[in-house]
Amino acid sequence: MANVLPACLLLLLSAHLVRSVGVFELKVHAFRSARALCQRAVDCRIFFRLCLKHSQDVILPEPPCTYGSGLTEPFSADQISSSAPIRVPFNFKWPGTFSLIIEVWSAESSSEQSTENQTNLITRLATNRTLAIGEESAQEVHQGEQSELHYSYHVVCDKHYYGDSCSDYCRPRDDSFGHFTCNSTGNRTCLEGWDGVYCTEPICLSGCSKEYGYCETPGECQCRMGWEGPLCDKCRRHPVCMHGTCSQPWQCNCKKGWGGLFCDQYLN
Repeated sequence: MANVLPACLLLLLSAHLVRSVGVFELKVHAFRSARALCQRAVDCRIFFRLCLKHSQDVILPEPPCTYGSGLTEPFSADQISSSAPIRVPFNFKWPGTFSLIIEVWSAESSSEQSTENQTNLITRLATNRTLAIGEESAQEVHQGEQSELHYSYHVVCDKHYYGDSCSDYCRPRDDSFGHFTCNSTGNRTCLEGWDGVYCTEPICLSGCSKEYGYCETPGECQCRMGWEGPLCDKCRRHPVCMHGTCSQPWQCNCKKGWGGLFCDQYLN
């Protein structure tokens, strides 16, 4: 039992870390067949199976579906247009080219989705396709020897993922690791008052000395040792300097008529 718990925790952690970066979605709009859809006319129900693979010259229908797979729920043959789309999430760079397999199966019961009995396979479509990331769906019509299938598909990036292959990650944040939002292409846009590659550098008060001032939050102007003033551009005299000035911190340059180490001796 002691060894089982760590293994379970590791499995949960792995499932949390491996998340999808995008999703391929296919919608079946209509299907017609010259042959009987079901072996039994009573309660005739069908379902669709989607298999995505890496692009193959000869497309093999057998597993594995290297890019993912999915099934629809069984439904009546006259309810195809209202069926939910098949969503296949992926967690890799979208390659753009792929092999697409769509199968139509007869359901042996109202909840059965078995693909074991090959006699229940009504028809199969296997084709190579190219598809870029985008919201607009590709509309397709497949004409088989005894069937016709109308369907559409598209691929989109998940939230916080961008780019031609959904490999660019950008999540808005406002904490010690960055202060930014993300634009439509996934580039960081700094929040007001912040700068830098990751928007971690605060923009100081306008006019604040870049050499002798700094800030930890936007709009500040904190002085470095030996400097003072609203813009940190004035040097500090020696603490006991009486009648003197400075051009560098801790100096005591006597004004006219004064002398001594701390300009405290009146010369006239």
